[in-house]
Amino acid sequence: MRKRTALVTGAGRGIGRAIARALAGENFHVILHYGSSREGAEALADEIVDGGGSADTLHADLAAPDAAERIANEVARLCGGLDVVVLNAGLMAPSGFANCTVETFDRLVAVNLRTPFFLLQHLSPLLAEGASVVLVSSITAHRAIGDVAAYAATKAGLESLVRRAAAELAPRWIRVNAVAPATIASEGVRPFTDTEHGRRVTLAMQALQRIGQPDDVADVVAFLASDKARWIDGAVIPVDGGTGL
Repeated sequence: MRKRTALVTGAGRGIGRAIARALAGENFHVILHYGSSREGAEALADEIVDGGGSADTLHADLAAPDAAERIANEVARLCGGLDVVVLNAGLMAPSGFANCTVETFDRLVAVNLRTPFFLLQHLSPLLAEGASVVLVSSITAHRAIGDVAAYAATKAGLESLVRRAAAELAPRWIRVNAVAPATIASEGVRPFTDTEHGRRVTLAMQALQRIGQPDDVADVVAFLASDKARWIDGAVIPVDGGTGL
């Protein structure tokens, strides 16, 4: 009998690493995609195996036009089928109207929207009936926070993709949902949240007075991936500590 398998993009660090660790704890074989975080992905794979689980690593530059096809081909070679897909990897960059270049805009679209679209296209034949797909969006798709207009637009597009994919895959009982985190103290954000100013700014936006952690997002993703969320489809779940209440 084939072990349940999950693919997590951007699993070498931060939220992706926490998600992969949570799914491994639910006895999934986890395929750990990484872009630049090879050491982190390989260390996590070793950690999972040492804990009695199983994992593979997979490299792809998500900005490349053929990234989705290459990932799907490698997944097919490694396991033949998927029960859970978590499209977590993304690119964040200053991208306000005053400072965003064409190059930055195009790269944000490539990583945050184009590749997730084509990953769903190429991975769809590998998804088992009743599989779960979870995409990681952002609070910036809903609120004008930060100087990140182009980034926010890609995340808004991603949420539209969630609804379209949920409708198209529903005949196979494949659920497609998303989580929308606010500020999370991952490696890339911690230099900000660890400062007094960063902590004060973050907490001023939130009802719950602590800084969000990668595990806060991972636990919601693991829930959406499970049968406990069997009647949730096409939804975007805020994971933001009550930001903006």
